[in-house]
Amino acid sequence: MYTHVIFDLDGTLLNTIDDLADAGNHVCAAHGWPTFPVEEYKRMVGSGIPNLVRRFVPAGLGQDVVDAALEEFSAYYAVHKEDKTAPYPGIARAVEALKASGVTVAVLSNKAHEMAAPVVEHYFPGLFPLVQGALPGVPVKPDPTLLRRMMERLGAVPQTTLFVGDSNVDILTGKNGGLPACGVLWGFRSRAELQEAGADVIVDHPEQLVEVVTGTKLLSSGEVEAAAEMLARGGLVALPTETVYGLAADATQAEAVHANYEAKGRPDTKPLNVLVDGMAMVEHICKEIPLDAYKLAEVFWPGPLTMILKGNGILPDLVPAGGETQGVRCPDHPDTLAVIRTLGRPLACPSANLSGRTSPKSADEVLAQLAGRIDGVLDGGPCTVGMESTILDMTVTPYRVLRQGGLNSRAIEDVLGKQLEGARP
Repeated sequence: MYTHVIFDLDGTLLNTIDDLADAGNHVCAAHGWPTFPVEEYKRMVGSGIPNLVRRFVPAGLGQDVVDAALEEFSAYYAVHKEDKTAPYPGIARAVEALKASGVTVAVLSNKAHEMAAPVVEHYFPGLFPLVQGALPGVPVKPDPTLLRRMMERLGAVPQTTLFVGDSNVDILTGKNGGLPACGVLWGFRSRAELQEAGADVIVDHPEQLVEVVTGTKLLSSGEVEAAAEMLARGGLVALPTETVYGLAADATQAEAVHANYEAKGRPDTKPLNVLVDGMAMVEHICKEIPLDAYKLAEVFWPGPLTMILKGNGILPDLVPAGGETQGVRCPDHPDTLAVIRTLGRPLACPSANLSGRTSPKSADEVLAQLAGRIDGVLDGGPCTVGMESTILDMTVTPYRVLRQGGLNSRAIEDVLGKQLEGARP
């Protein structure tokens, strides 16, 4: 797991190419010089605006012409730099997820510092604690001088710091600084260029950065099959429910269940409740199910009600912690229900937090506790109920409320027509 990630700006965080091309072509047109398509500007950028200007000014003209063109470019770009520029889709979310997992992020750009810092703050307010642009008299990327200064200020070491960028210049910057380098394909340059420069890893989408940096894959809402595949392989995936995020393992795989206990630091003497997609799945893992359980499921499932029933011994002993009862719940979240149905098996699923810590209500809160300890997080948005389910023990008479959660126990009494023992709201 990396502790620090330093990003390039143009072509990595921000899609600035159209505004840069417009400014360059404005200068060219004003002088009667040939203009260039946007794709050509993608090849010109990467080593600072002065070098960009030198590349579009026709060869053979004097330095005074280049200097004048640079002034004209800078003046036009200062006015029009926000006409078309925008963050790449998903990049802010990925950076936020990295920060949530405890990673320190920063930006190193060949754009002049007096321009780079305000641009980053404008498009990513409060997201990057340190932004470094080009300084007069200091070599720009791929020279590692500014990179090393940044790392010293951040307290970063090469072994756990990743440099991320879209061009050969960025990959070489990382290499020259002794850092591993990650190339991104949503920017200005090609996979071939990044590979030739020696990129240690190349990613297609911003969300993949979370996995590269932390070892935990961030899945977007709807990526049900990917989550189910991880679980089928014995992996651990944090899933959204209406109550809190749960840490899911295939409840039929003993090794996966054991890994669940280990990831949370949970004593294996504490049983795990399971998530199901309905009473048909409950019938596969429980026995002597009272008719009242069907009544409650019809009214409150999917929803924040966990019923404690008698297990039939089909699940590994680790799930009920060697006991004879089994907690079951049908969660009210479309992504998680779809994962259960795709997998076709119940999920051992305690809350997705370290034992003794607060139960998470968002994907970022999961990453803050479990990044690097689990295989994936399916980001289904914030939890709507925001508190654990109500737990009702139906193996005793009268039924007993073991935990008052997101479902009022009086609503249960109204459906059953009988009084419950235990916790009250």
